[in-house]
Amino acid sequence: MKNNKFIISFTLAFTGSLLVASASYFNNKEIETLTSQCYQNKGEPTLEINNELTNNYSFECNKSQN
Repeated sequence: MKNNKFIISFTLAFTGSLLVASASYFNNKEIETLTSQCYQNKGEPTLEINNELTNNYSFECNKSQN
């Protein structure tokens, strides 16, 4: 019985870790894309990371008035 609890706990922890890691990876790729598109459009990106573990963020592309 103890062995089953360990396996279930390990599986849940591992699955949770994978979900957090994948969310972080895809948010990082999205940030890279948004930033490069902003620069291509002659803008200045403003990025605020709200959660460093998951890379939850706020993004804004500020274009100059020139």
